[in-house]
Amino acid sequence: MQLFSLDQIHNQVIHFPIALLSASVLFDFIGYFSNNIKMYSTSWYLLILGTLSALSAVLTGFIADEAQGHMSEPFPIFTTHGSTQIFASLLFLSLLIWRYVNNRTETKPSRVYLSTSMVGILILFYGGHLGAIIAGRI
Repeated sequence: MQLFSLDQIHNQVIHFPIALLSASVLFDFIGYFSNNIKMYSTSWYLLILGTLSALSAVLTGFIADEAQGHMSEPFPIFTTHGSTQIFASLLFLSLLIWRYVNNRTETKPSRVYLSTSMVGILILFYGGHLGAIIAGRI
């Protein structure tokens, strides 16, 4: 019995982007509808941490994929767990950059930003569902 395996790290890392990015979007919505500006800075820091953890989940996913091999056929994007999660991670990285460049780190986000972030969360959840199928949890 092996106590430690690099491909098992992915199973531990994946929960961080789901939790952090979901909380980031939630805090943006709470701030937007309650006019509580403190929520935006919380959301910003969660977005940073969530995006970094999403990138680490993608990297560990490539290690784990050596055992699964599903990324040998990454297209169409929304039928493959890895492709879907890479897409979601790049979407959140784009939102992070957009928010920083437009100096919206601690201010009210636009409706387009909120809509895009919500779509990103739905894609992230769907990709997680595809991953659970691969892992035999569904």
